[in-house]
Amino acid sequence: MTHDHDHAHDHAPADEAARFLVTANQLGHTVTVLDAADLTEVARVATPPEPHMVVFDARRGLLYVAITYRDGFYDAHGDHGHEIAVIDTATWRTVDVLDLAPYAGPHDLHIDTGRDALYVACESHGGCLLVVDLATRRPAGHIPTRAPGPHWLAVTPDHAKAYTGNKEAPFLSVLDLETRRMTGTVEMPTGSEDLEVSPDGRFLYANDRDRPLLHLVETATDREVGTVPLPDKPHRLHVTPAGLVAITHFHFPWDFDKPHPGSVTLVDPDARAVVHRITVGAGPLGITSDPEGRHLYVDNANDGTMTVIDAATCEVTATVPLDRGAHEVIHIQPSAR
Repeated sequence: MTHDHDHAHDHAPADEAARFLVTANQLGHTVTVLDAADLTEVARVATPPEPHMVVFDARRGLLYVAITYRDGFYDAHGDHGHEIAVIDTATWRTVDVLDLAPYAGPHDLHIDTGRDALYVACESHGGCLLVVDLATRRPAGHIPTRAPGPHWLAVTPDHAKAYTGNKEAPFLSVLDLETRRMTGTVEMPTGSEDLEVSPDGRFLYANDRDRPLLHLVETATDREVGTVPLPDKPHRLHVTPAGLVAITHFHFPWDFDKPHPGSVTLVDPDARAVVHRITVGAGPLGITSDPEGRHLYVDNANDGTMTVIDAATCEVTATVPLDRGAHEVIHIQPSAR
């Protein structure tokens, strides 16, 4: 299906070297696509309300977009969504909307290329990790997380194990992806936000929900081995190609009607220390980098912008308009498949 007000400009992907920044805009009900070279808008694709997270299926050249709620946010929302919108990066058109019902509240996403599966953290079924077969685009079972709000998801590089960040639940869930069983927990007494595994798979980095802390967990034992104090409560997290942990901060309390700047903290996990702090737009959420680690890209939900940061100098080099509620950003190269 194609939405009438989808649009794509003349420089849609054709060049083998073309790279793009893709953002899911929660309140705009859109996905925006920027040319990563010049930061101009390439396409704006309408989605059902409200898109939160997006991942790229390089094998098929498709984007999968999680439709999490009909309105609102994790702590205050209306009906759950139960769809995954599918966008073709060759045309920037919506080609399918997968109905996951009875699964609902899909949020964080991860593609397992070996199993040709899409993992979806869902708030239904008591909290679970849904497995979608990408060949059929149908649900193929789920793994219970024993937590009602498994919002965030991290997977080890070998795709043997996954972790879910469960918001207010006092633990992370540890999931065996081969046997599709929950095998343990990692204690998080005051809840958790975003989390990510280090590129070498040795450590899990997890943001605390209620305290200004980054937790370091050893994946071999699933035990916490340290924490890093942060200047404010953390929200989203990204591990850069240089191995730094980039963390966004809203600076609570915040108000959509009175947006004020947020920030990004860079943490050296080896030194267990904050090494930089950078002011960005209001309500920073999604954060990513290019594969070479030259730039960081931060989506600011409150003012609907993207902040571009030079990773070498930690200076802001651009602020780009997106759409309302800019939530998640990924860097893709569609022709590299």
